[in-house]
Amino acid sequence: MLFQPHKSRQTYSKQYIHTDEEEFFVRGPRTSGLIENTNIALAICYELSISEHAQRAAQNGAGIYIASAVKTPKQLAGTMQRLAEIAVKHSMTLFMANCVGQCDCQPCGGRSSIWNNKGQLIGQLNDTEEGVLMLDTETQELVSEYAPDQSASPASGA
Repeated sequence: MLFQPHKSRQTYSKQYIHTDEEEFFVRGPRTSGLIENTNIALAICYELSISEHAQRAAQNGAGIYIASAVKTPKQLAGTMQRLAEIAVKHSMTLFMANCVGQCDCQPCGGRSSIWNNKGQLIGQLNDTEEGVLMLDTETQELVSEYAPDQSASPASGA
């Protein structure tokens, strides 16, 4: 669910279900994936591996692609390469929020990250701590990075 001040709630449902999820979930309605009145598109985990998903988001005007994920440390290298490629191919700023800790009896890899629209990694958290990355989407500069083991650290020049 998406909550925005003075706007109706919106929902985004996963449109591509991985085979190991089919027992538990159903595919959501096919939508543009854009948050209403923005250039922001959403993706949920497995959708990152479906080229058509990012392609449709870009065709619908997305300049920012925000993805939530549950990736293990072993899965992260391939996922991060894929996300950098999506950013370059579609000229989109890309955010990935990945879990830390345990999920389904496996460690999650963390490393929530931001890539600019040229595919350059411009911000990343570590693999064990929860945290927040903030980006000025107009200047493409990291505004701040926060994790409990560090104080807020504004990016240089921000």
